[in-house]
Amino acid sequence: MPGLLAFHAHADDETIAMGGTMAKYAARGIPIVVVTATDGALGEVHNYDDPEPIRQRLAEVRAGEIRAALDILGVKEHEFLGYRDSGMMGWETNYHPNCFWQADPNEAASRLVRLIRRHQPEVMTIYDPFGGYGHPDHINTHRVGLDAFYFADDLRRFPLTEGEEPWRVPRLYMNAWPRRRMAARADMMLSQGTIDPETAKRMRHSGVPDDLVTVWEDIRDFIEVKLEALKAHRTQIPPDWSMLAVPEEDRPEVLGYEAFVGVFGAGSVGDGGLF
Repeated sequence: MPGLLAFHAHADDETIAMGGTMAKYAARGIPIVVVTATDGALGEVHNYDDPEPIRQRLAEVRAGEIRAALDILGVKEHEFLGYRDSGMMGWETNYHPNCFWQADPNEAASRLVRLIRRHQPEVMTIYDPFGGYGHPDHINTHRVGLDAFYFADDLRRFPLTEGEEPWRVPRLYMNAWPRRRMAARADMMLSQGTIDPETAKRMRHSGVPDDLVTVWEDIRDFIEVKLEALKAHRTQIPPDWSMLAVPEEDRPEVLGYEAFVGVFGAGSVGDGGLF
């Protein structure tokens, strides 16, 4: 039964961007595989009194965290693409030869093509060209994901290996942070006193314009599942993080929908679902 392949940059990105959507479809029995591009070794370390020992083995710790988060969401399949975390844009680590930002484009696409052919999804998700906020690994997730999507059935560029068959994914979407969600989040944070009015004004005018969103996934029944999965990413999500800090009465408006922009094979605006 073809399902969903969600391509993300680091462990925790999958839950932040579309944890509710994955929980929703997993509950319906739709197969889901999450592909994580990097090992996340350069992430933060929260929730530990002595973070240094954790930092020394952060890739290993985050691998355990994503498995725990996906178990909560009901997602059985997970793959690492096998690259090192590149760190934030401008860091010296952007030049590490094994990091995702320095990956050979054809080799990286080839690795993802192997997984597309193995899992044969009906739907695939990637990031927008800016990677949401300019992180090099997020930008490369868009580039590599788009490349692999369009060429997974190209046998000249990616010859079949033993047991493979070509596969063309019918639908491709980009994760989106819609303006409506950003405005609701800005209003909440302003009322809590965590941002000033000027920052709130900028936030209200950030994100993807609502009329460009193809799908609004209603995840209101899965908000609590998503929040529990976020907590499983212990090193990355502090207790006072913005999503966890949303008051219960505000959660349907601030957290109740996840948005996607159709790239290929998607239905009309507001068609209601990825499938």
